[in-house]
Amino acid sequence: MPMRRRACGHVARRARLLWFARPVTHSLPALLGRHQAHDPVTTGPEPRSAARFWADVRAIAAHLPELGRGDRGGRSELVLVCHDRYLFAASMLAAWERGYVVALPPNAQPAMVTALRKSGTVQTVLHDVDDMAGLDVRAIVASRPEPNGEVYAPPAPLASDRRIVVVYTSGTTGAPTACPKTAGQLVGEARTLARTFAIGRGDRVLATVPPHHIYGLLFGVLVPLVSGASFARETVLHAEPLAELIARDQTRVLVSVPAHLRALRVLEPGRIEGVARVFSSGAPLPADTSEDLRERFGWSVTEVLGSSETGGIAWRDRAGAPWTPLEGVKVREGEGGRMLIDSPFLDPGVSRPYVGGDRVAVLDEGRFHHLGRVDGVLKVGSTRVSIAELEARLLAIPGVSDAAALAIEVGGARGWESWAAVVAPDHTAQTIRAALLPWLDPVVIPRRIRIVDALPRDPGTGKLRRESLRALFQSE
Repeated sequence: MPMRRRACGHVARRARLLWFARPVTHSLPALLGRHQAHDPVTTGPEPRSAARFWADVRAIAAHLPELGRGDRGGRSELVLVCHDRYLFAASMLAAWERGYVVALPPNAQPAMVTALRKSGTVQTVLHDVDDMAGLDVRAIVASRPEPNGEVYAPPAPLASDRRIVVVYTSGTTGAPTACPKTAGQLVGEARTLARTFAIGRGDRVLATVPPHHIYGLLFGVLVPLVSGASFARETVLHAEPLAELIARDQTRVLVSVPAHLRALRVLEPGRIEGVARVFSSGAPLPADTSEDLRERFGWSVTEVLGSSETGGIAWRDRAGAPWTPLEGVKVREGEGGRMLIDSPFLDPGVSRPYVGGDRVAVLDEGRFHHLGRVDGVLKVGSTRVSIAELEARLLAIPGVSDAAALAIEVGGARGWESWAAVVAPDHTAQTIRAALLPWLDPVVIPRRIRIVDALPRDPGTGKLRRESLRALFQSE
């Protein structure tokens, strides 16, 4: 989600004021509570029913290590690495059935999984990956028949204060940070999202975002499970396979990120039909991408603002429009326009208001304009420059398909300078600078520009880590 990441689970030092009322914790819905036994949980040529899904959950749970008495209370974790969204969901619920907390690594790289597994609280790894140590859940569910004659009863609602998941920030501004989540935060938010955007029984959801990311977890797994909808097992990133999957499953709800949505411009107008709702998060959606999707496919893309730390904050249906806070969320301006948040999706132990790392301008009825990161506006010489504005100007240059800018502190009177990497095969650094000059003060024009074949974005979320972007310039 567009907000950058801060350390989770700690009291915000500036957030001692308690002038926001604590939100009331509503009772949580039961996962699968809106599914009848034969309702599909997954889409595709071989959909899995709610009864089959719940039987698979119990089968996986039976293979999990027994928790000792001293391990209960949210202290024992299972690392979950499943690319198949159905196996991911079944394994997650199985872990909860046995009292475990599910740890979701920021990626499935072996070194990252090994590092998490060495934690003293981790018991094992649930996975669907070849040559990975732990419990391969594929074999458990592979040959199970559809339940016949069994009485189907969905799981009981989880206790709202129970810790159920640890998600990790993407590391966009540094090392990934653990963010523990309670059932009240996650399941409560999923219910709010389903209600706000009218997602319910019969809806078919396809996410291009992997489920270990909080946005993909909420929209791609938990929202369908609480609303009676079904979800695609696959996580498809590229335009043609995505269009084929949408047609195969008659997808109605597409959950994606700007980088993936931008790639759909290679498809002919009208190539994708039947999608009623499109969501985007992870970064601001460029206005030209939003308009192009509207013209090609008739889509009005809903952007969702949030972060691993805060959960969802707000939404809007048009690029540049004010943001509308989600139900129960309040946003106000702090010192220097800094975002102050109170929300039912915050860690219960965090003091209110939570001091965010973004700037806002609050309007009527709590709506607001998002003005970018607090640390995303800096001075080059005596001129203020917004990294977000610089990136927007780069993306507006004809022939530029992707771009990212980086601020580097150089000290002295200059203070900072900007660097930029762009995907623009028909351009040179000189032509890029020339295209920026009509819009930007010369001192703001990036000192170093790299023309690259592709930016090193995370394939699932489309995000760029600062270290990866900076590495592009180290080879010069």
